[in-house]
Parts: sequence; structure tokens; C-alpha cells
Amino acid sequence: MPRRFLLSFALVAAGLASSEVQAGTYDLNLSRLGSVSAGGVPSGDDAAFRSVASELGVLMAPKPVDSADSLGLSAFAISADFSLNSISNTADYWTKTTGGAGGNAAGLNKFAPTMQVMGRKGLWPGVEVGAGATHLFNSRMWTFGGYGKIALHEGFHHLPIPAIALRGSFARLVGAQDMNMTTGSFDVSISHVFGIGKTFNITPYAGYQGLLVFARSGVLDITPGTDEYLEGSSGPNEFVFKDAGFIMRHRPFIGARFIFSVLRFGIEAMVVPGGGRAGELNGATIQDSSGLQQQYTLSAGLDF
Repeated sequence: MPRRFLLSFALVAAGLASSEVQAGTYDLNLSRLGSVSAGGVPSGDDAAFRSVASELGVLMAPKPVDSADSLGLSAFAISADFSLNSISNTADYWTKTTGGAGGNAAGLNKFAPTMQVMGRKGLWPGVEVGAGATHLFNSRMWTFGGYGKIALHEGFHHLPIPAIALRGSFARLVGAQDMNMTTGSFDVSISHVFGIGKTFNITPYAGYQGLLVFARSGVLDITPGTDEYLEGSSGPNEFVFKDAGFIMRHRPFIGARFIFSVLRFGIEAMVVPGGGRAGELNGATIQDSSGLQQQYTLSAGLDF
């Protein structure tokens, strides 16, 4: 039995190791944004880094996929949310940094799929917390984070008065080569429950979310397969993308939640205008050239 266990463990470990080595289509190689000046000084394209970080932050940040009403004192909900998220797939900052080991991103899809898994818990009337993870398919990237929500006004389901809620969330990116990213957001939403019978209700909702993205890189090597000392290079080929200030994206959203007994379903759409907030680094202005992004989500789960 121990021998079989060790053999099984070795096979699983080997499988994980092999999957870790092979990068997916959407995995980033930020060293491709670097170059060496005529004077032999390595540097990176800060504007391209800011733009790809801006769009990646929109992809990976938690989505509300819920109404303004809180769950209540003893309720608990879990859900899996599948999204299609558009990116500027033909922009240089995507085609240069993605495409796996070969770096050929000519066939990069316009819509990148993600899956968000979220658990929600009501603490007392009007207050709710949650935690979850988001994965970008065909990549090794995940975000882990949580949120807190306060329903300022809710419970008037028999009157044409909407519920109003404030929510704040955060997430941390893992699995991205040399990319250090944290996102934070705040949003306000309104919704109203329409009951059909005793076990089915529909809750349309709408809101606005302000998303903040904080991004920098680790130490990057322009020539990762070259030992500059053994091969007689004139100097080190390493550089770093520093934080040029937070990236601001605006994410208005609209959706609907459907509950039948303990089953929960949802649809949500976000249309995110292109980034417009420039950063500053060493006295230079760093532009965010990210484009308009669309995010469409289908959700399914359980509501206890």
C-alpha cells in the first residue's frame, strides 16, 4: 500500500510539474516588453505594461453577479460564474506578451473565458461578506479575494422601492509570471425583487463599480536563456516595471438573479470604457491605452 501511494503521488506530482512548465495562451511573458538602448541600458515599455495590466485587472477582478439585497442573518450561498471577457487581442501589449513559449499570439481570441467561484454569508440583516477565486482559462493565473456588502435600504418587496447597497472588494493575482497585481473596488447597486408564487423570484439589478488596479513586476531578463557573464555580455540585461500609480477603470453593470427554491441563477453584463488615467514614473507620464472591454456572465449556484 505505501508503495502504491508513493507511486500515485509521484505520478500526480509529475503531472502538475509538466503542466506548470507549459504556459497557456493567455499567460504573460513580460520580458518581451524590454529592450536595450544604444548605450547598452535595458529598459521596458512602461505604457505597454500599464495597458496590459489594466485589461488583465478587468478580466480578473471579482464581479458582483448579485443583487443589492443582503442574504439575511442565517443565509448562505455558493455559485460558479462563467464569463466571456473581451480584450484588445490585436494590440501590441497582448501579442508581444502572450502566446506561450513560442510567443506567437497571432490567434489570440477576442473573448477570454474566466470562471469565478464565490461563497456568500449573511452576518446580520443588511450585512454580508463573501470570498472566492477567479481563474482565467488557458492560463495559470488565478485571483483570490473577498468582499463586504452593506444594504442601506432593503426589504420593501411589496412596494416599488428599490434596495440600495454599497460593496467593497479586493483580490490578489497569483500564477502570473513576474506580475504583481492587486485589485480593489467599490460599487453601489440597486435592485428590486419580484416574486412569482412562493418559491420563485426574479431580481433585476444595476450598479456602478470603480475598479482600482495596482501593478508592478518582478525583476525581468531581456535574454532569459543567456548568461551574460559566461558569454561576455557588456552588462546585465535586467529591468523592472515599477508601480506608476493606480489604474482606474469604470465598470457599470446590469443583471438579473433568479431563485427557484434553493437554486440560484444569474446573468450579468458589464461594459467597461477604455482606461484613461495616466500614471507618472520618474517625472514621465505613462499612458493607459487599454480599450473598451465587455464582460458577459452566466451564474449558477445554491441559496440556503
